Formats: sequence, structure tokens, C-alpha cells
Amino acid sequence: MMLMIRVIIMDNGGFVDLSHFGAELMLAKTLFEYGARTPVVCALCGIKRKTATRIYWLAQHQAPIKGMLPWDPHWIGRSTINNLHASIFLGLIQDYASVRANGTEFGLQFCNAYALYCRIVAHNPKPCSREAGFEHHRVLDINRAWQLTRQFHASALHFATCLCCQARFLISRQEDQHAARCPVCENKTGSVASKHRISRPFSQNAGKTLAIRLDRY
Repeated sequence: MMLMIRVIIMDNGGFVDLSHFGAELMLAKTLFEYGARTPVVCALCGIKRKTATRIYWLAQHQAPIKGMLPWDPHWIGRSTINNLHASIFLGLIQDYASVRANGTEFGLQFCNAYALYCRIVAHNPKPCSREAGFEHHRVLDINRAWQLTRQFHASALHFATCLCCQARFLISRQEDQHAARCPVCENKTGSVASKHRISRPFSQNAGKTLAIRLDRY
């Protein structure tokens, strides 16, 4: 059901015309469709939680999901696949999202970057077993994408260039960016460092992930 731009909802006991908030409302609807949680929508759209909840009700006809947002500061280092998908998405943020953008402008850029990430991974011709377990091979949930974006902007994550394949990939602030190989190359050569915690299934499918390596887009 399409959410009309001109919306009248009950707020604090009265009716409020939100037609002048059209951009924020449509962005919120799009984010909800991607599975964004209410706090993420509030942060990206600049709207209050009560308004976001009512938009969700209008669009989905049910209450929004509650609970804690995914937060794992070491998520990108837990597997080759995690690092690869995070590198694709944050590479798009780095290339196309303006650091000067704020409010709804950055929200739109974030949403567009995530939409492009979804299109890229959906066309992976040889997904590994873990990627195949996610709808459209979308390993990176939009809520985690938001948390990774916050880490990236806080300089807790940054890009390094692989010494082997020259692809850029994410590393934590503590890692040396001048003497690093990406997790795919680490797996491919069989010299997997313990800090990456890469399991056997990812080693078996490391070659396949090269099909969606970030430097191709």
C-alpha cells in the first residue's frame, strides 16, 4: 500500500497535517521497507519516534519490531563475507555520500547507497553457502549498515588497499593499513591470520567472492 505524502495523523490529542514533511515521510517508508528499525529511521529522517511508529503502522499495518539494534564492533573481522559486504556498502558511502550532508539529505544518500549495495550483491553469480542463505544474498542488514556507518564516520573503521589485489577493504583503527592483505587474499593463499577468525566454509568459497569485489563497481 502506497503511503500518501499528504498525511493527517493524531498527535498529542489533535490532528496534524504532515504534508510539508513529504520527503521525510517517503524516506521513512522506504527505510521501513528495507527492514530499518524505528531508531534508525528517526536518526536518518529527523522525525520523532511516535511519528515513525505511526508511519510504520500506515505502511505495514502492524507495530514496528522492538528490541536492541545489532551492535558488534568486531563484526567485519568475524568472516571474509562480513568484511566483503561491509566494504562494498561503506565504499559506496565513501564515494557517493557527502560528508557535509546532514538530516534528510544524508538519509537519502544512505538509503540510495544501501539500495545500490542490494543490487550489487543480488547479481553475484556464484554466492557462497552463507550468502545463499540470505534473501537476495543481502548479508548486511540495513540496521547493521547504519551502525557500521556510524563507526566509519567516527574513524573506528577505515579503508586499506590490499597488497595483493589492490582492492580496498575495511580494517579497524588498530590494524596497520600499510602491511595488509584483504581477507579474500588471506584465504586464497591459505595464510589466514587468527585475528580474522575465518571459518572453513569461507576458505572453501573465498574464490567465489572475488566476483563481487568492491573495485569492480
